[in-house]
Amino acid sequence: MSARRAAFCVVAALVVGGGARSAPVDRGLKARVDGLLGSYRAVTVAEWRSLPAEAGPVLEAVARDRTALPTWRARALAALGAVQPVAAAPLVRELATDVTAPVVLRSAAVEGAPGVLGAEARGVLVPLLRDREAAVRLRSARALAGSGTPGCRALIAEARSRPVSDAVARTAASCEARLRETPARDR
Repeated sequence: MSARRAAFCVVAALVVGGGARSAPVDRGLKARVDGLLGSYRAVTVAEWRSLPAEAGPVLEAVARDRTALPTWRARALAALGAVQPVAAAPLVRELATDVTAPVVLRSAAVEGAPGVLGAEARGVLVPLLRDREAAVRLRSARALAGSGTPGCRALIAEARSRPVSDAVARTAASCEARLRETPARDR
């Protein structure tokens, strides 16, 4: 059999057979994750981290599911960042910059960026200071302000061109005041 025909057979088998199937999800684990996602109370990081490693793919699937409630997707993304930051990183990058994603989901991605992306978060967050959505701009400013001296400096530089009444500029001003109060050796 030729290579072309063999490749065609493989593709046909995948299409007809539905492709490779992932391992079935434990119903008990799925119910536990759904219970935490739907909780009316705040779920602690410790509670999310107490889940087994198999919860990561379940959380990622919910965060990616465009038919799920945006608030559930946002909670799933935040939980994934706490449980498996490495797995959450590409999704955080993608959702923070996706202008078609619900604002609550983009906001969750922005808030989780410093913890998941580390120093790389500045590269994602600084452009979002000019986003069309005010909530995304403000959360980006707050995330930069809370990420340490380099984030504060990036925020201050971006805010210089804004009116003092702008929320990003106000966040930058508080960040600048905090930098002035902090001795240079602590920065």
